[in-house]
Amino acid sequence: MVCADKAAVQELHRVLEELSIRVEVCADPVRAGVRLAQERFDLILLDCEKQSDVVALLHESRSSRVNNQSLAVVVVAGQESIRELFSLGVNFVLYKPVSYERVLSTLRAAQAVLFRDKRRKARAAVHTHATIDYAGGEQTRATLVDLAEDGMAVHFGKRLPPTCKVYFQFQLPGQTATVRLSGVVMWQDWNGRAGVQFVDVPQTSRRILSEWLKSNLADAPKRELADEAVEVEHSTKPSESAIEADRQQAAKDSVDKQETKDRNRDAVARLRSEPSNRRGQTRYACRLGAEVYQQGSSVRNYCHLSDLSPGGCYLEMLLAFPVGTPIEITVRTQEMKLRLSGEVKASHPGYGMGVSFKLNTRDERHGVQQLIDFVSAAAEKA
Repeated sequence: MVCADKAAVQELHRVLEELSIRVEVCADPVRAGVRLAQERFDLILLDCEKQSDVVALLHESRSSRVNNQSLAVVVVAGQESIRELFSLGVNFVLYKPVSYERVLSTLRAAQAVLFRDKRRKARAAVHTHATIDYAGGEQTRATLVDLAEDGMAVHFGKRLPPTCKVYFQFQLPGQTATVRLSGVVMWQDWNGRAGVQFVDVPQTSRRILSEWLKSNLADAPKRELADEAVEVEHSTKPSESAIEADRQQAAKDSVDKQETKDRNRDAVARLRSEPSNRRGQTRYACRLGAEVYQQGSSVRNYCHLSDLSPGGCYLEMLLAFPVGTPIEITVRTQEMKLRLSGEVKASHPGYGMGVSFKLNTRDERHGVQQLIDFVSAAAEKA
């Protein structure tokens, strides 16, 4: 933590201790630059008096091999330099005045991202193409980057809708069987690389994944044994019993292959027919500036409203509220100002949250419909 303000240091230090995050405080930016070059830190928290010191420390951390992947949180007084800070690799922004509530919300979100990046399962590098289906795209292409028992890294080449469920079909290197499964996008960056957590994996696909991972995560000494050449002398003419055994095995393999295809087809049909995978209301893609408040709080949080429907929306914001939090949303367009009540139904720290509207009056329902009409008209004009 680079901060010279004693009051801010005390508040930040208090929250960091509550979250069991060990902290090293440094008031001097020059000394901080030396420490960043000496040791790796999971989290870098910057509250400098001069903007130039913040920019210099960000440049130094991002260009070093030691802390180029560290999570960066910057304390700012306003929004004037936000675009520049994010372009320098800032992950979270904390607005002044530094209050306990704001600090706790921001650092909880940062901690969630830190825990997400601590991999619990061994990963195997893989490079293979997959066919994907999701809301807004069918039979498109993606590239698998690495694979684990419970998820994988995927390069989609573009950003997908938040909390998007994706259906995959792919073949692993050295395999002829097709893997079919569904997963949820847990995180994604600006260039289309994303992390996917598996949701529904049919038994056959699970077996293929497990066997491939077991083979590709094996110890190196075991692989070296396979490199030794062994020569075996075969008889020139197989026996009648051997021919009959081969025929029976071929017939069995054919039956097994057909059963596998049928099971996979049924599994995909079940996945697509699940109520949780079908949206009950039409969604409208948009990106509107909005303000959100926790009910009963005067703290304003700026966000973007997207994926609008008559019953709810998605709010893109770093400091997502916990599931079940009652909230108030204010949306402005050129012709209207709409204030809505809702409840957080899905929370994704670092990305945003899914909200269900609470429309108690006819005017509120009419206001949402006006907003949908505005979004639809803007989309048609575009």
